[in-house]
Amino acid sequence: MKYLKLLIITCLLLLTTGCVSYMELNELGIIDMILIDKDEQNYIITINMLIPNENDLDNNKTYTAKNTSIDECLNDLYLETNKKIAFSHLELMALTPNIRKQEMKEIMNLFLNRVDARNTFSTIIVEDPQNLFNYNQKDINELLTINHEEYGLASIKQFDSIIKDILEMNISYIPLINILNEPIIQGYQSIYSKNQKLSQEESFGLNFITNNINQSHININNIGYKINTSNTNITVNKNKINIHINTTYQIITNNTEITDNKQIKKLLNAYIQKQIEAFTNNQNNYNYFLYLIKKYQNDYYQKNKPIKPLFNIQIQSTPINNSNIKGGKL
Repeated sequence: MKYLKLLIITCLLLLTTGCVSYMELNELGIIDMILIDKDEQNYIITINMLIPNENDLDNNKTYTAKNTSIDECLNDLYLETNKKIAFSHLELMALTPNIRKQEMKEIMNLFLNRVDARNTFSTIIVEDPQNLFNYNQKDINELLTINHEEYGLASIKQFDSIIKDILEMNISYIPLINILNEPIIQGYQSIYSKNQKLSQEESFGLNFITNNINQSHININNIGYKINTSNTNITVNKNKINIHINTTYQIITNNTEITDNKQIKKLLNAYIQKQIEAFTNNQNNYNYFLYLIKKYQNDYYQKNKPIKPLFNIQIQSTPINNSNIKGGKL
């Protein structure tokens, strides 16, 4: 079985890059995870290199290089490993909060200009990155997937989506993870024009606005809600931004002191309103809403820069049948 797995890896490499046809596989360094940090003068890049062999197909090793540019770091890693760095199987890129606008430009150029790189890997910002490589990329990506499905605090953000955000809005929101002791999702951090850590309320608000809250669980006053669907419709009239959110929900656990269905719905609507207002009231998220004005009312945007957006938030929540819920606690 392990020889079959090794054969599959070999075939994949032969199909993903023409360079492999002229290079022995043992000269190729397959990277599935990369950490990019920056101090005052130098980039610090750490890679996880997959080195499968007949005895251990999951064999891997981490290497770190420090130099004045990303290219120089990659050259140093080549000299240290004696392997050509290949990003065709990259699954996770981790950035630190030290990565700012100029560094992000260089990172974008790196992956857009390399023929062996794809742009569909997930991207995170990580605090206290010294323990990051105690975990593999599957651990981190599964943590994000489960968190999104269960709690709605953050979802996987792929690099091509970040590039699109930056080109269109001049800002992107990336999942923020703390790995001081174990991986814990903090929410989002904005990057590029602003580097701002979003609160949990702002992160939930962003997820509601961008339709990233489906199937998530919420606990309000000991009432357990499951948001089955959430659909956001945004319209702009001059500088007035209308955010209309329709949700359907189920009650998983109930506070016996609150049994009135209207009160239960009112609590959920007030909660969603609070999360969205936390995001919209933060001036650091200004560029996101300028983009919406520009997108929907470009003529008005061009004639009235700078613009102060005004918000009209409407929440409509609809309960659905709980007959299939078996109970349990959040």
